[in-house]
Amino acid sequence: MNTPSQIRQTRFNWIDQTKGLAILAIVIFHFFQNYPERSQLISVLDSNGAKLGYAAVDIFFLMAGLNTSYALISKLQKNQIVPIKINWRLWLIKRLYRIYPAYILAVILSCLLYLFTNSKINLNLNFFLSFIGIAGIKFQSINPGFWFFTVILEAYLLTPLIFSFSHNKPNKILFLGITGAIITKLLAFYFFIVDDTNTYLFFLQNNFIGSYLFQFCLGLYWGFMYAEHQTFRKIDFIVTSILFSMGILIFAILTIFKIKYIYMLGIDMLFTPLFFLGIQALLYRLDKIAKIGRILSFLSILGIYSYQIYLIHQPLYFVLLPKLNSMIQINNYLKIGISLMIVSILLAIYVFSFIKIERFVMKMFGKVMSKQN
Repeated sequence: MNTPSQIRQTRFNWIDQTKGLAILAIVIFHFFQNYPERSQLISVLDSNGAKLGYAAVDIFFLMAGLNTSYALISKLQKNQIVPIKINWRLWLIKRLYRIYPAYILAVILSCLLYLFTNSKINLNLNFFLSFIGIAGIKFQSINPGFWFFTVILEAYLLTPLIFSFSHNKPNKILFLGITGAIITKLLAFYFFIVDDTNTYLFFLQNNFIGSYLFQFCLGLYWGFMYAEHQTFRKIDFIVTSILFSMGILIFAILTIFKIKYIYMLGIDMLFTPLFFLGIQALLYRLDKIAKIGRILSFLSILGIYSYQIYLIHQPLYFVLLPKLNSMIQINNYLKIGISLMIVSILLAIYVFSFIKIERFVMKMFGKVMSKQN
């Protein structure tokens, strides 16, 4: 086991780059998902982009777990894992302090964006639940993408319980994640069979951490392993390759028999681990190639601000895409390309402005808190 001096609190390039790839996939997927003109091309890009979007979200939850446990393990005493002693109250306050201000600011700016374009906002219970971040997607009234905040909030609230229940042992954390995820997916499948669509969709995704418990706990587990070895082990690649092969086999059988499959009903558990390790291994090697340094730097920037990008990009689509679709009267293929280019430029400006405002708000909030103390 590495000593605390060997466990460096550093920012790994591949972590930011992985999150950058994930947010790029999600932003592109949501573009085609929200594009108002539903041509055959858009439908194909939407359906295939959805697969990338689902995989990218899985990667985000895995990364959230990995970052969480890696940071906690850096506090270990020499050669010890069991006696992790964390002030969970202080830890949770810091997590909330990191995620809530940006979220509330994104809600406010989204509402202002809607008001600016005369879009209707219903001030009801769902709006209140959405404003405080506990609406999931079922009761969301501001931005369907805000479900992510609800689930990541649940993940952080659950983290102390996961560590306590598992006695800080990584193998038990992984077992808990696998067991909880399987139960969740079996419940989703049961309600699908009995044709209870609402409950089925609730358990399937986008509402609570059970849908992503495996990914989050796998990340927590790998945070332990990466802190100890400063790399991923050979056994990690072997096991994940076996799981991936099983997923390919299941996918092939379902395709042959023309059975419509649902990615979140278990295939995600087979594919996500190798997706993540493959991306990490590739980025780690590409980072040593100077010629593509700018591309990787761009991905790193996207990764650093991936949380902010996720929070604000969809409302901009809701507002801009219908207007661009009505204004640009050219060939459909050119229209898609031009719309994507315009939205990308405006999104970059919007994200930059949002980050500046967020920093100002955090600075003012910090001054107020310091005066009170």
